[in-house]
Amino acid sequence: MNIKNEDKIIRIIKYAPPILAIIISILLSISLYLNNEVNFKNQEKFIEQEYIKNNKEIIKSQVDRIYHLIQKEQHSTENNLKTSLKNRVNEAYSIAMNIYNENKELDNNILKKMISDALREIRFNNKRGYFFIYNFDHECILLPLAKELEGTSFYNYQDANGAYVIRNIIDIVKTQKEGFYQWKYYKPSDKKKQYKKLGFNKHFEPFNWVIGTGEYIEDFENDQKAKILNFISDLKYPNNGYIFALDYNGNYLTHIKKDIIGLNSLEAKDTRTNQTIIDAINTSKNNGSGYITYIQNKKPGIDMPMKKTSYVRGFDKWDMLIGKGFYEDDVKQRVEKEKNLLKEKFHEDLEQIFLITIIFSLVLLILSINLSRVLKNKFDSYKKEINDKLEYITKQNETLAHQSKMAAIGSMINNIAHQWRQPLSMILSTSTGIELKKEIGVLSDDDFKKSIKHINDATRYLSNTIEDFRTYFSKNKEKIEFSIKDVIEATLNIVNPQLIYKNIIVKNNTKDFQTYGLKNELIQVVINLINNAKDELEKIDQEEKYIFIDSYIENQEIILTILDNAGGVPKEIIEHIFEPYFTTKHQSQGTGIGLYMTEEIITKHLNGSIDIKNHEYYYNDKKFLGAKVTIKLILV
Repeated sequence: MNIKNEDKIIRIIKYAPPILAIIISILLSISLYLNNEVNFKNQEKFIEQEYIKNNKEIIKSQVDRIYHLIQKEQHSTENNLKTSLKNRVNEAYSIAMNIYNENKELDNNILKKMISDALREIRFNNKRGYFFIYNFDHECILLPLAKELEGTSFYNYQDANGAYVIRNIIDIVKTQKEGFYQWKYYKPSDKKKQYKKLGFNKHFEPFNWVIGTGEYIEDFENDQKAKILNFISDLKYPNNGYIFALDYNGNYLTHIKKDIIGLNSLEAKDTRTNQTIIDAINTSKNNGSGYITYIQNKKPGIDMPMKKTSYVRGFDKWDMLIGKGFYEDDVKQRVEKEKNLLKEKFHEDLEQIFLITIIFSLVLLILSINLSRVLKNKFDSYKKEINDKLEYITKQNETLAHQSKMAAIGSMINNIAHQWRQPLSMILSTSTGIELKKEIGVLSDDDFKKSIKHINDATRYLSNTIEDFRTYFSKNKEKIEFSIKDVIEATLNIVNPQLIYKNIIVKNNTKDFQTYGLKNELIQVVINLINNAKDELEKIDQEEKYIFIDSYIENQEIILTILDNAGGVPKEIIEHIFEPYFTTKHQSQGTGIGLYMTEEIITKHLNGSIDIKNHEYYYNDKKFLGAKVTIKLILV
């Protein structure tokens, strides 16, 4: 610091006492103010924390009560089912016995028909339940859902476990008069699979019949589940509170908004992001229960987005979770009430602080004027220094930004060079082929046109690559509807010259299926996969070298497959091929975008999936082994 500045400092020291007095008064005022403000903030924070804590305990208690109710109902399912089945069979037995007792004078065949007809149309358990009758000779007397089997023998009938169902039922009835039995049987709506069924059977003595009924355990449990969900849906809580339930697939089972019940969370859009539902399911499945905080798109009653904290608990036996929450604005309303009370006291303290400040200010007013002049001069000096510093910092920031930009450009150039290597190689080999054929006099017009077309296609691809890399990770990439067949044909236009040169035959059987996404990136993926197949085929010593490309529809998805006959991928590396920086090639041979980037494009940019497996097959009566790439894409 120069002498002039030292003199200024000396002059400032002369005024130190009054300045110190003012500073003390200011610090005292600030101290009182801050002390009150800290107390206010602490009280505000304490109230908020206590309210959140209390609400968490409340919603946990409410959810736990519902959980225990569900648990109790689930545990009693089998007993309830047994009671229901036994009561139904007893009703049927009473009907049959009344008909028999009132019509004993009639012929037995007539009586049997009257009883069968009386029971045939009776349905229960949501129209699933019905009665069946067998005699002790294992003959079916009544089977309403398969009337064509009445009169036939079920002596040798076995369920999926190999149990002789009718034999076992008759043995139980003969020894115990009545009893329960569990077996497997087809549902009316599914004749391909047998389901667990619990039945109750009773001996009808006049004709040595077995009268019984059964219920699919799964269906009865679903009825119990529906009953519980209806109960939950009818529960009412203050401030539009409600219990919600979802299955582990993200489908709403119950909610205060009736219109989203039955919808998947992706369709319902009750939360701002579907990750909320994924977190709720994972918390319920992995931890049993827990709290999640998220944004609900429409709070009941105000239909506005609101932050919400919910407690969720999973019930794994029914593959579902239940939960209840509270909203941030309710917390704020409670805090606001307490805050208003604190503000009143805070304002009283501020009045005292203001009075003290006024007194000190009046006493030291004259000294303050002199002090302000000095401070103004010093301020001007410091201001200039600060401006100089800011100018220096600004220049430094501009330099750093330029360096960062140049680094980004360098990275982009490296990526483009990596992507251009293969097309440039194709252009070189094609142009060399033209030159060679010209020299030896075998260059036909057709060869010349085809070669020029390949060079033009590759050149256009190189041009498109610049734009594609520029917007590669941008969210503004334009997605379009395009044909899988067009993609394959465009790809083959680029890589065919090298495949032909290497004596590799491509069998293209793609169909004109439409998908939606980034067409140019899919072309890059296919080029990379075909080049990988080409590289592997070059390593093997065999006359026939093939690449098969096919597409078909499966489960409303486009399946695109690329299969070679290069011997497959070694077992020890096949599980690592999608890892970043993993390669079996020398660095100088690396081309394309790599399998790691290929998977990134398929999964993140095209919303699809990719898988590679070794595949053994026959072609032209010859057995081959190769790597089969399977890509699944959206079907438009």
